Amino acid sequence: MAIDYGATLFDPIYAELGVPATMGGTEITVIDNTRAKPLPISNATGVTEVRSMGPSAYARVYELLGKGVARNTWMDAAVIFNGQNWTVRSYELRGSPVGENAGEVLLLLKEAP
Repeated sequence: MAIDYGATLFDPIYAELGVPATMGGTEITVIDNTRAKPLPISNATGVTEVRSMGPSAYARVYELLGKGVARNTWMDAAVIFNGQNWTVRSYELRGSPVGENAGEVLLLLKEAP
């Protein structure tokens, strides 16, 4: 039996941490990785933080491709989320065990001019 990594892994993560965004005018969901964010832990009394090296966001490759956002349009694409305007300066594919089109893309961002 094959594991559906999208439903098992990515859907719960994006449902909890994802924020609405637009990329090139298309509505998508991203995980904002532009600064440290406190995350509540249900079984502890403290919080944890997610840190990043520079402004970035994660998006699901299959969501982008499924909505017609072709890979050749990702570079220099406008991305808007959490009230900020960004431009994709580079990206890194983060595949899944069933292929890179079923994984994520780390969008490395710069502030839009």
